[in-house]
Amino acid sequence: MSKEEIVEEEEIIIRNYRTSDYEATLEILQQLHDKYDIGLEEDKWKKSSGLRQFKPNLKRITLIAELKETGEVVGMGMVEAVKNTLGQYIGYLDNWAVKKDYIGKQVGKILAERAVQILSSWGCDSIRINIGYGASDKLIKVFQKAGFNPILTVLEKKLEKDN
Repeated sequence: MSKEEIVEEEEIIIRNYRTSDYEATLEILQQLHDKYDIGLEEDKWKKSSGLRQFKPNLKRITLIAELKETGEVVGMGMVEAVKNTLGQYIGYLDNWAVKKDYIGKQVGKILAERAVQILSSWGCDSIRINIGYGASDKLIKVFQKAGFNPILTVLEKKLEKDN
């Protein structure tokens, strides 16, 4: 695939995560971590890869973007809906990443469109994407083009753990 080519929707299968996707998703997240230091810890990712927490007021799936022709996993994202204290379902797109060679080729867009359909079918009132502070203006514009707008700033304090 050349740098200019985009991936057409018909060339992609969007499906649920399988435990056999562990290595491919780890590779994608590692690429993201290498570039943006997302706090990836392989042990924690491995422990949670097959774990799906079932909690009251929470719905969650992990979507995988796979090339139909080769079966290569080229994108991923966690989709969840949480009922807030006002009784509204808020959808979240989390751990959203595309394999380095497929960035800018519409894979993320195809994956996000499916996620929006799913969250809508779950009755979500809105959808949020958390992106790291200092994300590029280009990335923010991509999300704004898809209808997402900045609404809040989140502050975080890392806690030190005794080992």
